Amino acid sequence: MEGKTVIITGATSGIGEVAAIRLAERGARIVFTARDTARADATMQKLRAANPSAGHAMHIGDLSRLSEMKRIGALLAAEPKIDVLVNNPRALVNRRTDAEHGHEKTHTLPHTAYLAV
Repeated sequence: MEGKTVIITGATSGIGEVAAIRLAERGARIVFTARDTARADATMQKLRAANPSAGHAMHIGDLSRLSEMKRIGALLAAEPKIDVLVNNPRALVNRRTDAEHGHEKTHTLPHTAYLAV
């Protein structure tokens, strides 16, 4: 993975975070999306510890919102190259919550967030 750029959604916990750290340890530069700045900062610290010279990047936004998908999609499209995409957006929503475009949020994330990338 040396020198490869990997885009990961859902990289602040679980499988996404483990994948990000392991790929960084193998030389990849990780660019990830997150909704929560504090969790994103914690993940970034782990990535920098795993591969300090890779120039990892993060983009904060809620991929269940169409406006945020478009904004983050444009930021990701500006990357000079993308070698790998790990599309892993998730949210734990304990009660029905609709996204801005009217679809239920738990359903929206895994089925529409890929539009950003």
